[in-house]
Amino acid sequence: MRVTQGMIINTFKHDLNYNLRRLARYQHQLATEKRISRPSDDPVAIVNALRLRSDLADIETFSANVDHALSWLGSTEDALLYAGDIFQRASELAVTGASGTNPEDALDAIADEVDQLLEHIIQIANSSQAGQYLFGGTKTRATDAEAAYKPFELKEKEENDNEESFSQRYVQYNGNDEKRATEIGVGINFTYNVTGAEAFGMKKNEQDDSWSSIVFDSLIELSDHLRQGKTDEISNFTIGKLQEALDHLVAQRTEIGAKVNRLENTQARLESANINFTNLLSKTEDLDIAETIVHLKAQENVYRAALATGARIIQPTLIDFLR
Repeated sequence: MRVTQGMIINTFKHDLNYNLRRLARYQHQLATEKRISRPSDDPVAIVNALRLRSDLADIETFSANVDHALSWLGSTEDALLYAGDIFQRASELAVTGASGTNPEDALDAIADEVDQLLEHIIQIANSSQAGQYLFGGTKTRATDAEAAYKPFELKEKEENDNEESFSQRYVQYNGNDEKRATEIGVGINFTYNVTGAEAFGMKKNEQDDSWSSIVFDSLIELSDHLRQGKTDEISNFTIGKLQEALDHLVAQRTEIGAKVNRLENTQARLESANINFTNLLSKTEDLDIAETIVHLKAQENVYRAALATGARIIQPTLIDFLR
């Protein structure tokens, strides 16, 4: 095969452009500090990188959900802790009022404090976070038709005893029993709220639509018995009901503690996975700068050598022969 000067020149231009493209590639990698900037650079690596980025996005979402659930449960646990403190104080007042040595004025004064404790625990039951009620189930906000909505309200109903009519107080629950859940893993929905019925032992009386509650009713009973001077009733029954209510609140806090432990373990696992996947993504995409500088210098030398070689093989001119 006859090799012409034109073939030599074309081959030289092709090889020179190839070397220049490789040189430009290393320069671009150093400028971006990324080994891969388009799929053609490494098709297999780009697929792995996309999968890792998807996994990292999922981890970010799950971590945000876990943080929200932990914050909600933390507020719920605090509310129940304060409610327990109220019952500690109510038990002390019950023991004082049951002694049988207190005059009527003293019993009324104790009853007044118990009524304040009742209002306080209703306030706690209506606790909210970021404008959402903690113990309303999924009914966490007021609707347009319920501008004054609160999960718990103190109400009165008429009762008859020996042909005498009197008002009986009770606490009404306006929330629902539905659960709030969030995704903390692929296909893992975690329930993180405690409904008002669960937290305060609420039960609806179907006969008159009123509500009963071991928590609220024990305080109402204590107040009523103090005002009526029924110290024996306090000793024999009410003190036990107060302890039962306190035990119920402690049990609810125990369940919340178990959920918090699970979320904290999940949070630690997600943080570990985030570190591992980030490292894998870095190894897949990021550039080894020292190695790339070596390749860049080598490619520069190749390019310069190609230029020098081309200068020697290009068709000499008459002036070159006269030198």
